[in-house]
Amino acid sequence: MEIKRYFLSRSNNTRRMEKIESIEYIVITSSRYNGFSALKNRNIIEKIKYKEDKEFSCHYIVDLKGNILNIIPEKEKAICTNNVEIDSKSISIMLTIDDKGEYTSVELMSLRKILYKLMKKYKLEKENIVLEYDVNCSRRPFTLVDEPILLYNLI
Repeated sequence: MEIKRYFLSRSNNTRRMEKIESIEYIVITSSRYNGFSALKNRNIIEKIKYKEDKEFSCHYIVDLKGNILNIIPEKEKAICTNNVEIDSKSISIMLTIDDKGEYTSVELMSLRKILYKLMKKYKLEKENIVLEYDVNCSRRPFTLVDEPILLYNLI
């Protein structure tokens, strides 16, 4: 599994460079932009630093082709759920969706691989993998909220 690194620049809205003390969760969310590559999603997040009313980031982006892009170092907090308690002790992964709001099989296979890697590295169990929906009731990631069995079949 190849993971490319292209870190966000420092910004109060996306990358505050605050350290994470311990990892207790993996949070899965999804992009608001259908069909965009991991790099295009990363670049959209990078531009959030110029907006006064928005905050968002994640550690990893997995796109429809299965590409994985690391945009925040694992030792730093991301602003994924806007729940400080959860964001301060989690690694976040953002999935992309196609024009129908679905995930590709290759994307889900890449998600599976990175989940296993992170679970092993941080000694996490299945119960420690949560959807953004579980934290803040946002309907993200779309299909996994509607059909949670998909996630449990992955891990």
